[in-house]
Amino acid sequence: MIPAGRTGLGTAEVAALINRKALSRTVRESLPAPISREGARTFIWDAEQINAHIAGTDIPELSGSTPAADDELLNPDQARLELQDAPTREAFDAHVRDGSIPAPDKVVDGIPHWKRATIRTCDDLLDREEARLELRNQITAGAWGSYIYEGRVPDPDVTVAGVPHWRRLTIRSWDANRPGERAGGGRPKGVKETKPRTSNASKAARRARLQELAPAGDLPAADLAKFAEAEGISERTAYRLLQTIRDANA
Repeated sequence: MIPAGRTGLGTAEVAALINRKALSRTVRESLPAPISREGARTFIWDAEQINAHIAGTDIPELSGSTPAADDELLNPDQARLELQDAPTREAFDAHVRDGSIPAPDKVVDGIPHWKRATIRTCDDLLDREEARLELRNQITAGAWGSYIYEGRVPDPDVTVAGVPHWRRLTIRSWDANRPGERAGGGRPKGVKETKPRTSNASKAARRARLQELAPAGDLPAADLAKFAEAEGISERTAYRLLQTIRDANA
């Protein structure tokens, strides 16, 4: 994975920077650890870390910011502007509703807020295998390869050292909205249900219970987590339900 905002360098680029035609195993092991996933066929390093290594200075952290900056809370407009190619507010809200952007870390005065680090993960660059593992209903590597070959997956956002990479948000959004998948939540073919589906009446009752707690769609994150646990649903699902109440009051 190439963390958001970082630049990846392949073997040939690193070799050129240190005036070598190739990188021996010994030289590779003297470099900062690659940022490509363990087991990847192609080594990829972080450009800033390699430059620091060459200069003999401290190797920078991959986050590129301080813990305090990573934990800073961003409102929806600040969060969307933090993303690469900042989406419109409507597109950002759609990503939140379908789960492509994680549920907010905190709700302040009825307004959802995300930690900067949470939002930045949406711009991480994933290789083919990492993208497959991001799917809500994972498929085999062979099936995933067929999806890519047949053009059923979005084009890679960037190619680094000959390796195609997708933004995490690109994969999540495609997965949540691909035809026939019901926001990525459908069962793989041949897999039987292990428990009955929630009826529409039960869903309506759950929404009514949440509306009693938050008539205007405002509920502290801790209370929303308690509601989700009591209802046996994920916090993401609870947040989507809260968003429907908020939208109805808009």
